[in-house]
Amino acid sequence: MTTQYEIFRDPYRMLILLATLVSEKQNQPELQFDNVPFFENESFLIQHGKFVYKKDNTEITWYQFLGRDIACSNDLSREAYNKMFVDCLASLYDLT
Repeated sequence: MTTQYEIFRDPYRMLILLATLVSEKQNQPELQFDNVPFFENESFLIQHGKFVYKKDNTEITWYQFLGRDIACSNDLSREAYNKMFVDCLASLYDLT
């Protein structure tokens, strides 16, 4: 069994922001917490129930609704979460 770590409020908000921007990029009017849209690029994958940061294989999971029973595969600092999500946001818009 894989160890799961608690994900704190700030990284959770960053995940919601990323999922919201993915929804907007796919021309969906708003994020549906029970149906997170699928998106994948070279940096990350997001889909219903799972987010994977490919560069270090960090996986964030949730049950049915984004935010419910949310857990992370790695014990990251807030700084590490922030760097990860900034990289994901940059990759979503092809920024370097």
